[in-house]
Amino acid sequence: MAKYELGAIYKINGRNGELYYVRLLTNDCYGVFSSLEGELNEETFAQTHYRLYFSCNSFPIKRGIWEKVVSSPDCTDIARWQRPQYLANFANFNMKLFLDQCRVFHEDGNLYQCESKEEFIRLVKSGKILFCFNTYEIIPDFLMRYYKDFPNSYIVNKDFIHSGTLEYQKEQTNVLKELGFDIGNLL
Repeated sequence: MAKYELGAIYKINGRNGELYYVRLLTNDCYGVFSSLEGELNEETFAQTHYRLYFSCNSFPIKRGIWEKVVSSPDCTDIARWQRPQYLANFANFNMKLFLDQCRVFHEDGNLYQCESKEEFIRLVKSGKILFCFNTYEIIPDFLMRYYKDFPNSYIVNKDFIHSGTLEYQKEQTNVLKELGFDIGNLL
């Protein structure tokens, strides 16, 4: 059984041959790194920001499904590996509902009302969204679909925007306007 190591970096093999690198943060949250430039070492990762965040159980780590590529420089330093204080609770399949609720996941693991709609929109547009997965198997497909132009690829998802009733479609485009996206090419 592989060791669960806070701050370690793991490799996720994508279905399209892509490789994704994630760091295990507190509360079973993973920060997915942006594209890397350089060797696979702590210095390279320290200079690379996180593109997105997700939460999942530790099964793929403990069973060695996700390969550890860089050990943690200090797995006891919980403050160093703390996930962001607030991550938006937002999903693209019903953007109006999530925008109306304006809820955020706090670093303590609980869901709270965001201090303002403007702050919630800032979190969403900057990609500070927490995706919660109950199974690790769907994560490679999720990354394959949304990683390249995240968060735009997730928020402006034409499959969801153009599905459903006309009322739903209008609601989705109105939310995109409120979020500050140009929807001219969607209509």
